[in-house]
Amino acid sequence: MMKFTEFRTSLSEASFKLKPGEKQVKKFKVGKGKYDAVVSKKGSDFIAYVDGDMLDKFKSAKEAEKAAKDFTDLMGK
Repeated sequence: MMKFTEFRTSLSEASFKLKPGEKQVKKFKVGKGKYDAVVSKKGSDFIAYVDGDMLDKFKSAKEAEKAAKDFTDLMGK
């Protein structure tokens, strides 16, 4: 039987798409497990995603990228 986390990751890997109006700025790998991270832009906000989950909105792409890296370090991923 598939565990919930395995099911969730299989869904997010297969179908991660940005929301309407967002443009991808950068895509990179973060953490020990090499998770996918994406920084997108909508209006004047930059949004950080790790493994398909939105972290937060930031004022610059550099801040969003640093937050994604810090998040994976903090969570031990």
